[in-house]
Amino acid sequence: MKNFFPPRWYAAYLLLFCLSITAAFAQSATVRGTVRDETGTGLPGVTVLLKGTTTGTATGSDGNFSLDVPDANAGVLQFSFVGYKQQEVAIGGRTTLNVSLGTDNQVMSEVVVVGYGSQEKRTLTNAVTTVQGEELSKLTVADVGSALQGKAAGVTVVGAGSEPGSAPQILIRGISTINGNSPLYVVDGLPVANIDYLNPKDIATLSVLKDAASAAIYGSRAANGVVLITTKAGVKGEPRITVDGTFGVSNPTNVPNMASASEYARIMNLAATNSGNAAVYPNPEQYTQTTDWWKQIARRGITQNYSVGLSGGSDKVVYSTGLSYFKERGLVQGSDFDRLALRMKSEYQATKRLKIGEDFNISMTSRNYLNSGSLFRDAFNDDPITPARVPGTSGNPYDYYGASPTDVGNPLATVERNDDKRKQYFLVGTVYANYEFIPGLIAETRFGTNNNVYRRNNFNPFYTIDANERNQVNSVVREHNIEINWNNTNTLNYTHAFGDHNVSALAAVTLERFQTTTNSTSGQGIPSNDPSLRYPAAATTGFAIGGNTYTNTIASLIGRVNYDYRGKYLLGASIRRDGASVFPTDNRWGTFPSVSVGWLVSEESFLKNQNALNFAKLRASWGRVGNQNIASLTNSAYTGTIGRTYYVTGPDRTLQLGAVQGNVPNPNVKWETVEDYDIGVDLGLLQNRLTLTADLFRRNTYDMLMFQSIPGHAGYGYNSPVTNVGSMNTNGLDFTVGYAETKGDFTYGLSVNATRAISKIDKLANGQAIYSGNTPIFGRPSKTEEGGYVGAFYGYQNTGIFQNQGEVDAYRSAGGTLIQPNAKPGDFRFADLNGDGVIDEKDQKYIGNPTPDLTFGVNLTMGYKGFDLQASLIGSLGNDIVNANKGWWYSGSYNYNKIAGLENMAWSGEGTSNSVPRIVANDNNQNLTRFSNFYVENGSYARLRNLQLGYTFTKGVNTMLHTSSLRLYVSAQNLLTFTNYSGVDPEIGYGRSYTDGASALNRGVDLGNYPTARTFLVGANIGF
Repeated sequence: MKNFFPPRWYAAYLLLFCLSITAAFAQSATVRGTVRDETGTGLPGVTVLLKGTTTGTATGSDGNFSLDVPDANAGVLQFSFVGYKQQEVAIGGRTTLNVSLGTDNQVMSEVVVVGYGSQEKRTLTNAVTTVQGEELSKLTVADVGSALQGKAAGVTVVGAGSEPGSAPQILIRGISTINGNSPLYVVDGLPVANIDYLNPKDIATLSVLKDAASAAIYGSRAANGVVLITTKAGVKGEPRITVDGTFGVSNPTNVPNMASASEYARIMNLAATNSGNAAVYPNPEQYTQTTDWWKQIARRGITQNYSVGLSGGSDKVVYSTGLSYFKERGLVQGSDFDRLALRMKSEYQATKRLKIGEDFNISMTSRNYLNSGSLFRDAFNDDPITPARVPGTSGNPYDYYGASPTDVGNPLATVERNDDKRKQYFLVGTVYANYEFIPGLIAETRFGTNNNVYRRNNFNPFYTIDANERNQVNSVVREHNIEINWNNTNTLNYTHAFGDHNVSALAAVTLERFQTTTNSTSGQGIPSNDPSLRYPAAATTGFAIGGNTYTNTIASLIGRVNYDYRGKYLLGASIRRDGASVFPTDNRWGTFPSVSVGWLVSEESFLKNQNALNFAKLRASWGRVGNQNIASLTNSAYTGTIGRTYYVTGPDRTLQLGAVQGNVPNPNVKWETVEDYDIGVDLGLLQNRLTLTADLFRRNTYDMLMFQSIPGHAGYGYNSPVTNVGSMNTNGLDFTVGYAETKGDFTYGLSVNATRAISKIDKLANGQAIYSGNTPIFGRPSKTEEGGYVGAFYGYQNTGIFQNQGEVDAYRSAGGTLIQPNAKPGDFRFADLNGDGVIDEKDQKYIGNPTPDLTFGVNLTMGYKGFDLQASLIGSLGNDIVNANKGWWYSGSYNYNKIAGLENMAWSGEGTSNSVPRIVANDNNQNLTRFSNFYVENGSYARLRNLQLGYTFTKGVNTMLHTSSLRLYVSAQNLLTFTNYSGVDPEIGYGRSYTDGASALNRGVDLGNYPTARTFLVGANIGF
């Protein structure tokens, strides 16, 4: 019998069945009481939360509270209030609880997750920022990075549009290398390369290890910082069911206003006339129908996020499981992303001293991939006169599209013939056991696996739109890659207090193995474009296969000691020794130490009897970590490989297959090393309502891994070898200042965080500068050289526009020759910086920097009775952007569409403009084909990232609806953007380069990104 239900839904049906059974046995009780301060006065606004759940309430104006709990015989209530010590009280069968809170003079006393353990924040000597999962869940987004944006000091998250399935760029304290700068993610103790599989709403806490002293414990992959993620866990108590649902619609935040068909025709005629050519369009006003290419390919985006969870436990077992589904329909037709995830987490107290547990995440992602960067650009470059569709008789529907006079393909045709489907299946999980030999001595072993299967099916049909836009032979590509990684971590933790001394020590051994197997097949000449034939076996020619296996391993020894004397003099030290197979035997092992110190100044007697300063801690740290995060760094970096080549020989020119050396090995390649210095302060004032955390840091990168060029005459196959010849440094600061207070039923809090991280290059391979950020208009605008900034913009300085022929004639060298002999009135005047009377590459200088002076986040929370309001603002200050789109939209040299109003913006006579040159078909002065400050704009911006208003219903409503909690909310994401940037969106991250891959070297070059979405959502959080 044929299965009626798709197999992928079985897990969902099974979970829902379990939920219905456990819900039938759940019983609730009401706990009431009063919370008082040290004087016996009732405290209003105290948060009362059932530990490990989202069930909670707040005390009224008299300090009284009432809360429904699943079971009066189990569970713990947490009482917290700004300026007071948090208290936990077991319910223990009682229905009335009266609690007294004492003043908290030790702010930051909560426990923070750090590498291979946890630590009280008050005794922390490293630079660590923690974000609660409830903060991240306020945004409905596909990935953790987007949820983290603006929430943590020292962490810069930059998106590049809202393309479904794309991940933003995450930098911890700026860039540390010209290679990959992504942080290491550790989810429930398991290091993973990416977290695409993870639902942000499943996160309980997130800690960012920012300095080397905190990250060194993770050694070789922690050079760019570490993000520690702890997912939600179960707590002792009756089963609790939670249901969350969100639905939203999206539109782009901004699209450029392009010329209409008639305006475009007039501009093209003006360009021709100014160049002495005949008019292109004899009657521009006849073009009354304008093709808006953006509207042809755009649609309203839709975001959906649904999840159901079950948690609870007993004296022996606690558990938490959940099923979630996220779907995003993109702003461009054919761009979609789906994720279905099942999470299971449990812990079993097998004996008094033995615990065992597991945490598994099984997920599937599906993405319709579109090369949407160039597509978005093409939608505004294509001329507005060409119709989107035309009738045809060929019988091939892919032929029936309008042909443009530009070299841009018909955007609608591109979208509708696109067939590039990508799926990934993830199995990520950990099993562990820990045993307490004696009080304070715990041994634990963990085995984790991170596996994913990647599948891609791509088909390119045959079609003929015109001679320039056609594909005579269709083709198909199928890829199937498998990644199997595992990790074994064995730790021994010891904690002991004797007198005024407190010591904790860690010893660990870890083993890691990473294996990726790639397979691909392709073929051409499929008999038809029919969807049923889009597989390699249907091809008739052009067969090709590919595949390889890459295996790397890492072994590590770890040690750490934390010590404090009388709770105010703090010392921490760690060392990790890593061996990685990607380095040759003699350089395989690297040692990465760290040390940190702290002083709780507020614990000293001279600060005990004052009220203004309640908490003060000074700290300093130093550490080193290694880096091997460079593209294509495998064993072939130090081992020679053999490649194949084809050549012809003999009188009949017979094709022969030959073997050649595939690379130049470097037997001396070794670890790239990152060294950090950090000085920080943590303060609490005004009964800890006002808090401040600030850090100054310096990061030095040594032995930077780079590809070093070698002479071409060395022969075929001699590529650029991997060498350790680069170095750079980063200086900066980050801080967070916050204020929170409760007055009666009204609560509010404001937090501001900011980061400054400026990087400079000390040394490059052979001292040669690196040019990057390639564009099809003016080449590479970014230059990285010794003593300079990373990816800074290097070009010509225009000093205005020649207003008349007299100014052109007067612009002469000391010898009397014309400096710009091809210039006419209305052209740019370029500065002759070296005074040689010629404008050439010797007159270039640095004219911009993509690195911001400061990135920031502002987070506001307010509450009144059942209402709550959250708002977050993110932004960047002092960075520059290359708006490369101007090269098309402001130029008459191409048939591309123009920015609306260009006729009025461009120079058209003396005094009309000193910033936009005349419109010409023949740009003999290279006004727009020469990279100059005309393209460089201030990229500073502030964006209202999230605005959310919610209401939590009262007990009476929940009783009527048979729920334990109910909250409804509405929100808007990316509602407003404040910027002077004239392009589409100032938040472009690495941007898109014409040929270069995305890297830290080509940041800030805007060639047209997928648009950023403004999204409006409604949602509900329901507890049973």
